[in-house]
Amino acid sequence: METKTENRNQSLTKAELHLMNILWDKGKATVQQIHDVLAEPKPAYTTTLTVMQILTKKGVVGFEKNGKANVYHPLLSREDYIGGFMNDACDNVFGGSMRSFFSFFAKSEKISREELAEILKEMDKGDEPKNTNDK
Repeated sequence: METKTENRNQSLTKAELHLMNILWDKGKATVQQIHDVLAEPKPAYTTTLTVMQILTKKGVVGFEKNGKANVYHPLLSREDYIGGFMNDACDNVFGGSMRSFFSFFAKSEKISREELAEILKEMDKGDEPKNTNDK
């Protein structure tokens, strides 16, 4: 499945994001399949359908016909959406400063020193050259 990275900065409402999370988890689904997993009290089926149509117009969801039903699939990966969302937050709230962005979470104790150390280790692993001799 191809991801449309030009849509990674697409703004999604809470309702749209909720349905996208279901679709990202499932990979592909009909409106009925998405609607079936919504928690009670469920919105009307037509509301779920309308949100899926909006997501299609926004270019973050595509669909294929399967008989009378449309089978929807994400055109935007969860990772690309999160990356765009976080970059927008960094730009709009922290003036583009990643240092300020991360510092905010560290100082507000939403990230412990231990978690921060683990994150730095993970980042270091990403910098290591890959061994091309691995089989």
